[in-house]
Amino acid sequence: MIKNLDEVYNQCVVGGNIQEPEEIDIEKAKSLLDNAEQDINALKDIIPIIEKKKNFGIIWSLRYEIIRQLVQGILLLEKVNSGNHQCLYAYICVKHKDWEIDWETIETMRLLRNGVHYEGRPVKEEAWREYKLKFEVYTKTFIKILKERLKNIQ
Repeated sequence: MIKNLDEVYNQCVVGGNIQEPEEIDIEKAKSLLDNAEQDINALKDIIPIIEKKKNFGIIWSLRYEIIRQLVQGILLLEKVNSGNHQCLYAYICVKHKDWEIDWETIETMRLLRNGVHYEGRPVKEEAWREYKLKFEVYTKTFIKILKERLKNIQ
């Protein structure tokens, strides 16, 4: 079940799950971008194989992790950090409405990933087909934002 964005964001703030580090961590943001780009490059070759095997949970998890790395990298440059993925996404949805990141979409990505990791639930082929393009769009969006931010800082 997807919770209300404003309620989640407020709980994250009140609960101390959104931290402000002392300094911007440019090197870590660059490293997260590099890792994400390497993962994307590797996945180009292996996703078709995994799709044939119908193991959509692993694809979902890998694509989700790329998005998480990119969002974390962007927010590190804003001096925002959280070990809680839901709070990272709530932050970007509240503070960066112009990015047009849909709360229900990104929260569904997170919830299904958690289902795979913590509850052993599979991802159905229909869900993967429905979200495949969304993962692609969000990944490209976050790469563009992170690269622009890194360029503007240096």
